[in-house]
Amino acid sequence: MILISGGSGFYGINTARCLAERGEEVLLVQRHKMAPHPILVKYWDKQVKQALGNILDLSFLLGLVKTYKVDSIIHAAHSTSGVRPPQGREQVDPTAAEPLHQLLSVQIIGAINCFEAAHLMDLRRVTVVSSVDLYRGLPQQCDVFNEDSYLPPIAFSEIGNCKRAVDEIGFLYVKTYGLSFASLRLGSNFGPACYPEGINAMVTNALEGKPSNLPMVAPNRRTHSVYAKDSAEATCAVHLAKTLKNYIYNVACGTNPTMQEIADTVKEVIPGAQIKLGQPIIKKADNLENRPQTMDRIKEDVGFVPKTLKQGIEAYVMFVKTGEY
Repeated sequence: MILISGGSGFYGINTARCLAERGEEVLLVQRHKMAPHPILVKYWDKQVKQALGNILDLSFLLGLVKTYKVDSIIHAAHSTSGVRPPQGREQVDPTAAEPLHQLLSVQIIGAINCFEAAHLMDLRRVTVVSSVDLYRGLPQQCDVFNEDSYLPPIAFSEIGNCKRAVDEIGFLYVKTYGLSFASLRLGSNFGPACYPEGINAMVTNALEGKPSNLPMVAPNRRTHSVYAKDSAEATCAVHLAKTLKNYIYNVACGTNPTMQEIADTVKEVIPGAQIKLGQPIIKKADNLENRPQTMDRIKEDVGFVPKTLKQGIEAYVMFVKTGEY
């Protein structure tokens, strides 16, 4: 049994499906009960089960491991609380720390509990869902987005800083207890069960004959995109591998297209699609968007080859039209 924290999110849903297809049993853990997503109906209450609770409670987590005979953990839990720094001291709100505290708790304390449970119960592996966002940093720029890049000494990224902290804690568990640990630095996902915006909105609107008016999307903004099923397939390849040569793996399509290039690709796949984007970004581009993630390591170590952007959009179009996953 493989436990996935944050099981109700797009990542947990897609990963559970891909694991179930491989004959694995999956336990999705989340705080609120969820109905099965269409891609999980076939496996629901069979190979895929759910458990309700809070991973910040270590005793609860240990109980799940024992009750369900969990052999490994995928930590994907993520707080939905938005965090934005105040614009000035005069705007500081005494309650403003609550969303950040929630984010840090779920990401970091949740990860520590997963590591500790794996250590205490002698589990096979812990895989954590990281993000391309940890390459973001100021003032020093990260020149190459590969897994061995020296990350900027100073960074102001809610998600990136959390993910970076989790990686470092994971390494401590590796050194101290010999834990098998892997971190997957995911790009921006689109496809089944993902948020109904961006690429998802472009595709679904086009298939329904509706225009997509996205005024907040700059045509020259770049993104490290990845088809959601690819994220899940990559996770399966890494998490189920008997041994791993490395601890960190990038997961994306390997390019960093602009939103205009993405829109043009959707129009190529769906002739007649009407997509209107906003105004170009005039300020200097963020270093996160300047370079693609290299995908050599995951190809070499576990044989995973991601879909191109066009192939991912074609797969999503097929899914929306037919339900074929």
